[in-house]
Amino acid sequence: MVTTSRKINRGLCSIAIGLMLATSTVITSAEAAAITNGVACKKSGQTTKSGSKRYVCGKNPYVTPSKLTWMLRECPQTFELYSDSRDQYEIFKDILSSSGAEGKAEAEKLLKGISDLEILMKTQVCKKGK
Repeated sequence: MVTTSRKINRGLCSIAIGLMLATSTVITSAEAAAITNGVACKKSGQTTKSGSKRYVCGKNPYVTPSKLTWMLRECPQTFELYSDSRDQYEIFKDILSSSGAEGKAEAEKLLKGISDLEILMKTQVCKKGK
């Protein structure tokens, strides 16, 4: 009778230890892949924080193929600002050009600012792996 009891206790201990090890070594996919720009995500608009950076799930305008990926929260906001600026540039250029040489110089500065914003997005804000 003591032998049967020991076998049952050993079996229960083995099962308990096995369950403990199995549940403690499971790594979720969120823990397995560090979140950076370009890492795949599942739900558009979802947000998360990794370290000191905040990320949003969506289609990054500078990452191909176009699929849902994590990107810095500032990426879609900056891209929207860039798109609006680029679209409105021709209007401002015409207005500023009518002001003479000084207006043309301001239009050049505006165009350089728009170009600098695009470079910043491609190399910093929306760059894959940031």
